[in-house]
Amino acid sequence: MKLVFIDLDGTLEDSRDDMAHSVNRVRSYFELPPHSHDFNRQNVNRGMEQLYRTCFAELFSSDEPSHVVTDLPPKDTDVLARIQQAYEQDYARHIVDSTRLYAGMDAALRRIAEHHTLVCFTNKPEALSRLLLEKLAVGDCFSDVMGGDSCSESKPSALPMRIAAERLGYDSERDSACMIGDTAGDMRAGRSFGATTIWCAWGYLDAPPGEPKPDWQATQPADIPDLLNRIFQ
Repeated sequence: MKLVFIDLDGTLEDSRDDMAHSVNRVRSYFELPPHSHDFNRQNVNRGMEQLYRTCFAELFSSDEPSHVVTDLPPKDTDVLARIQQAYEQDYARHIVDSTRLYAGMDAALRRIAEHHTLVCFTNKPEALSRLLLEKLAVGDCFSDVMGGDSCSESKPSALPMRIAAERLGYDSERDSACMIGDTAGDMRAGRSFGATTIWCAWGYLDAPPGEPKPDWQATQPADIPDLLNRIFQ
């Protein structure tokens, strides 16, 4: 088996505008003033809980920055659940208002799926990830989808990769794997799993992660199938 894990946001598509607009619609629902669009865009790719705790900070009791407080008090846990429900409902209704696959990605995915086993590995919630892939008309390319809520850990943990690999019958002694993404978290997860890593230069980062350094770089989606052929030869 040649198992290929690929990230979603910033790798297959750019969903920042749709996610940012959902933030302000949900802020309005909670009777909060809007944030600037740029502020929202900067925070939508840092994990969903970080998004909620940063973009809806006024609703939480703690004055500490969201990255400092790891264990929320019960009151704030309830607030987080309310924000999550409202946000996921709104975003699902607007998930492809402006989100499109990067140019050449549809053809690249179909070439990959024709020869390899393809898994979408993202920190976006699984249900929203599956919905987005279907709306983008590429859901049929994937043998599995692992989202940020699919198991007890998310990127940069490699646990979701191990779970998907086991379900698909992957044997690390016999088979090979590759992780494709645009962030350091993607590269760390891939390295932890033992996969070859490919960094996508068109994603949310302007330069490749320094540590761990990716094994390969793709400058456009069309590069990926050819790189995989070289990696798996």
